[in-house]
Amino acid sequence: MKTIALIDTFWSGHHPTYLKFFAKTLLELDCRVMAFCPQPQELSEWIVSSCPALAERFHVFEIQEPEPYSLPLGRFRLTLRAIARWQCAAAAILRASQKIKKSPDLVFFAWLDSYLSLYLTHHVVDRIFPYNWSGLYFRPGHLRLGQKLSAIRRGPLNPDAVLKSCRCLAVAVLDEGITEKLCAKSKGKLVIVFPDIADASPPDSNFSVVKQIQDKACGRKVIGLLGSLAKRKGFLTLLEVAQKTEQENWFFVFAGQLVERTFLPEDLEKIQAVVKSAPDNCHFHFDHIPGESQFNALVNVCDILFAVYINFLHSSNILTKASVFEKPVLVSNKFCMGERVHKFNLGCRIDENNVPDCIEALHYLFHSLKLNSHQVQPNFQGYRAFHSTEQLCGAFRSILAAVHLT
Repeated sequence: MKTIALIDTFWSGHHPTYLKFFAKTLLELDCRVMAFCPQPQELSEWIVSSCPALAERFHVFEIQEPEPYSLPLGRFRLTLRAIARWQCAAAAILRASQKIKKSPDLVFFAWLDSYLSLYLTHHVVDRIFPYNWSGLYFRPGHLRLGQKLSAIRRGPLNPDAVLKSCRCLAVAVLDEGITEKLCAKSKGKLVIVFPDIADASPPDSNFSVVKQIQDKACGRKVIGLLGSLAKRKGFLTLLEVAQKTEQENWFFVFAGQLVERTFLPEDLEKIQAVVKSAPDNCHFHFDHIPGESQFNALVNVCDILFAVYINFLHSSNILTKASVFEKPVLVSNKFCMGERVHKFNLGCRIDENNVPDCIEALHYLFHSLKLNSHQVQPNFQGYRAFHSTEQLCGAFRSILAAVHLT
């Protein structure tokens, strides 16, 4: 029986969902699991509830982000933060191994990005971290930006240099479009595509925000921008669309925490003025969405999901949510999300920051859906299958096979 350690020092957004499903999947693959996270009790209770028969092989320990350096370290600050994370992980695993009398055969970092940095090489990490490891690399965005940028990301400027370690047995990614490039950059390392899994908990029918939306929408078609409301999510574009389409039978929902630091002062003034004017075709809920059931309730109340993120290179869990609840989406016509929407016909792709383009796409989608046009027949089932827990099981099997070969 293999012993696998899972590590994630973050506990917000997708992080709890991913670590829970990773742990459950590995237990179902007959592994002993050591999990390290900031909220061990929550994770332990979820495992006991979800797979009680396997809980005796599950051990959970607390780990937190290392304290940031207070010294002005300039461009090496992020490098030293990454080194501190490797040191913290090694110390936590040693303590846990002594406690349960088992050392891990493999350590899997659920958010590998934090352990990579410019100026950090595998030679340094190999001295610090004496375990075989793998991890999920969420945002290797430089591999989406063409050969010019990749050419300068070499030597000390190569953010992926740590992946050349002989102890790195495999790298997992969410973006299937960059696997060949990453394999080449990591000297032929095994690169495995992971599904962008989503919690499909039943929608909370008692979530008060959904009732407010339904009451205010009065039967109008609902377009939703959900989750963390940062400027990069296309917030200002959708807000302008709402202002210019008050005569349409459309209702716009902006739900999630407003990330004010991402907006210019004049942007915030505009947002505050619009919110204060209480437009009839909008609902603003600038608060944290408490859980997956509540988030799913918001997805379910929408007719179309807006996800035209600005210069967003990566995979997004909102597409999986859209496929689970069978909601068409609007996305940017570039990069990973654009490619997936095109492949599975999940909705429309438009130019970023383009208000007329967005309005035209909404007209097209609503008209085509009303007529049941053959041009808009999303393959939600295919997308769900590609990003399912069954796919996650297969991906972890590939990683465990790499452990067996060492």
